[in-house]
Amino acid sequence: MKWLFLFIVLLNAAFLSWHSFVQDKPEKAKESIYGPPVSEKIHLLSEAPAVSEQDYNAGVVSSETLEEALSKVIDEASGDEPELFCPRLETERKDDKTQITQVLKEFGWSHKEREITGKRAKFWLYIAAPETPAIAERIVKELAAKSIDSFVITRAEMKNRISLGLYSSKERAEQAKTRIQGVSSYRVDVYEHMRNVPLQQIDIEQPVDEKDWEQFISRFDLTKMMIKLEKNPC
Repeated sequence: MKWLFLFIVLLNAAFLSWHSFVQDKPEKAKESIYGPPVSEKIHLLSEAPAVSEQDYNAGVVSSETLEEALSKVIDEASGDEPELFCPRLETERKDDKTQITQVLKEFGWSHKEREITGKRAKFWLYIAAPETPAIAERIVKELAAKSIDSFVITRAEMKNRISLGLYSSKERAEQAKTRIQGVSSYRVDVYEHMRNVPLQQIDIEQPVDEKDWEQFISRFDLTKMMIKLEKNPC
């Protein structure tokens, strides 16, 4: 029994020694492998912290939206400004020019005047040539008795035609034609043609807007004036 007890004691001691050796054995350290995440960008220490792709896209959309908003505000602001132009007026008659310059002085608008030559439509009233010059002279006398001015043309291509006057507008020519035919028994014809005539050109040298221009034009009776109006850019 003594030897059996001693054997058990030695066996327990051996077991304890082995178990202690196993627990004290250091585990092999796992080697770290460097590898950045696939979706993450590498930045230097001096760079700003990385943001996620979602945040980046959101920032881009926000920037574009801001730019569109600013453009819209600028466009709206530009649309509020009235359109400006520098008008030009042309007239044949001196009476029309006098009236225009007087209104310009009242408005205090600076302007420049000059005389040019340009083609304008003219409307000539006439009675067709009769068979002889004697008959043409008789017609002129009949018209004079009814307060209608006329004269006999002596040029070859229009010889013996009776001229009743030259008009600057078709409307006035038609009115005169109706009046003359109404008081005489003769047919009146209208011949339209282009002629070189002296024109009085007036340039307004300061920009005006549509509202001021309308006020200026309202001072004239355009149905009684031979005037050409242009809205030229300044």
